[in-house]
Amino acid sequence: MKHKILSLLVLLLTAATGAWAEETPLVTINASSDFTSGSKTFDDKVNIIIEQGENIAYDASKGWFRNGSPVSMTIEPVDGVTISKVKLYFSQATPYEITSPYIVKLMSNEVWNRPLNSKLGEKGITKIEVYGPAEAPLTVEWNASTKTGTFEMPAYDVEIAPIYAPAAKWATDGDAVLAPTAIEGIFAGTTDAIVKAGTVAKTGDNVQGTAMYFATTDAEMTAEKAAKADGWLSTLPTAAGYDGAQTVYVWYYIKGADTPQGQEATAENTFNDSEICATPLKVEVLSNKFDIALKAANANTIEAGKATVKVGDAAATVTDGKIEKVKMGSKVTITAKDGYKFRKAEGKKGIVKLLTIGEVTLDITGCTTWQDVIFKNYTKIESSVGCVWTKGGSKILKNASGNVSTDAVVNPNATDYYWASTD
Repeated sequence: MKHKILSLLVLLLTAATGAWAEETPLVTINASSDFTSGSKTFDDKVNIIIEQGENIAYDASKGWFRNGSPVSMTIEPVDGVTISKVKLYFSQATPYEITSPYIVKLMSNEVWNRPLNSKLGEKGITKIEVYGPAEAPLTVEWNASTKTGTFEMPAYDVEIAPIYAPAAKWATDGDAVLAPTAIEGIFAGTTDAIVKAGTVAKTGDNVQGTAMYFATTDAEMTAEKAAKADGWLSTLPTAAGYDGAQTVYVWYYIKGADTPQGQEATAENTFNDSEICATPLKVEVLSNKFDIALKAANANTIEAGKATVKVGDAAATVTDGKIEKVKMGSKVTITAKDGYKFRKAEGKKGIVKLLTIGEVTLDITGCTTWQDVIFKNYTKIESSVGCVWTKGGSKILKNASGNVSTDAVVNPNATDYYWASTD
């Protein structure tokens, strides 16, 4: 994703002025005493000419009228303007539409259609509305694949009203949101998923999108940086790319479903991307390196030179009866020295022991002192001034007796270990 993409469902266009001439008049002229003779141009679109008689009289209750000899009023467009109809309003009659030629005769307290010589209304004209021909509706060509709409700009203002697709959401079970969750106890170097998949909501039969994941060991990563990063995948992140104990941060979001091919976009089949999670999942990937304890059943020990050991193709040295940090999956070969042979060799699986203190999970398998734990979990904790600290020295390990020293014996069953801030 990197950048969120908003899907447009519909693009509506309406003219701000003059688009629908049948509904909105080009010019509205209210009768007044300001114009009672000669000719006048209104809004640079319509001319009104008073002729064949004396001045038109004006009265606030009647509008324009004539008490004496008849007077003609001609309504005509200026150059470049087209008139489709004229609507006359009277003080004591319903409005009346006239068509070309647009000429009316004001007689004593009456208004006549001059070309047809028929009576239109009584008293006088209070208002004149002049209309132009209706514009053809705008056509928007929508391209679903590129999510763009195109149209030819008309000779009037246009208002664009885009409708955005709803954002995809995670499904829920009661009040619980079924977003992705971290999986603990996964060893580095394996193809085991380190995240349990989230469930994307459905609208009808339509799944709203696809869950996307981005895994990183960068603790300083932000949602904004993650959105721009390469490496987003629709498959669950695994421990395959890690060697040794690691803290992995998994960011996630839902990539909104596009409109199915051949269908029209609706709020039920088209969805926008969700927001990236506010904080990533924090996954503690366990070390994939383990110790091999070599314990002879008699005095002929490997350390005494009675046999050699290789890890892979490289010779290994046995120290204090063990070989440390052998990578899981490595081939281990034990060869008896010339003149000696093994009657049998037995192997037993050691039990991985974990100790979780706050948000830090430590592998304490085979550890006696806290210095051993530091050595095994060097990416998470460190030593300083003889005590145990989180990596970077922001918090110190304590128990009921105070600061925990590096030579203190590890108690795997203790419940009083805790991290204390140095701020």
